[in-house]
Amino acid sequence: MTVPVEKHNWNALIEVIQRSYKIKKHVDFFRWQQDHLSNVFPHDVLIAVWGDFNKGILNYDVCSKIPGIRTESLRESPGQINNLMIDLYQRWLVNNERWYRINNFVVDHHADDLPIFLNNKQSLINSLLVYGLRDIRGNNDCLYIFLDQKSEFPIVSSVLGMLMPHLDAALRRVESLECEIDDELSDYHVQGLSDREHEIVHWVRLGKTNIEISIILGISPNTVKNHLKRIFSKLDVSSRAQAVATYVPPKLN
Repeated sequence: MTVPVEKHNWNALIEVIQRSYKIKKHVDFFRWQQDHLSNVFPHDVLIAVWGDFNKGILNYDVCSKIPGIRTESLRESPGQINNLMIDLYQRWLVNNERWYRINNFVVDHHADDLPIFLNNKQSLINSLLVYGLRDIRGNNDCLYIFLDQKSEFPIVSSVLGMLMPHLDAALRRVESLECEIDDELSDYHVQGLSDREHEIVHWVRLGKTNIEISIILGISPNTVKNHLKRIFSKLDVSSRAQAVATYVPPKLN
């Protein structure tokens, strides 16, 4: 299913690209991916995997909206996850090094040793899109794997083609994600909420109406309403009261 491009999306796309130039640290990339990239290219998890796929020597970075899915979760079972990534890489080669997607995704390998979010019996992921980049000089080919909980991954090919060179350039400017930084990023985006969404929930918890929140934050009531829709979706709730009961505030330093 190819999703038609709406005119107003182009301005958002340009803003995402411009913001990518400011990425200096891994936390900058994480915020950009969570707060901006996912708005124009919806997905729940991004896995970057690079290295020598022929030898199975691979490195990983993970950015996830789903709690508990972290870079460390891939490092805990390197054998099986490497086999899966090599398989996706081979599919990319067979597809003449063009991006592809898999809807109604099911892992072909024995899943017992895979991270729980990819385990066939308890999988949180139901579709994915694979975009590869060849690195002939450095022999470090890279796959960017976008995963989603929906059974079908919607994609606008023109948007993907414009975004990926900037995503790749941004990630290559930052250091590989280490475990302690991974913990820091988990604290930053509690339950997958952006900075603005944390602000919205904060004022909802204090009993403020949409109009009152819009005045406090200097945004329109309709913008507040749209933020709340996304918050409800991320927290898997349907009301303000449920959101307040489910919400976990971020840790304070």
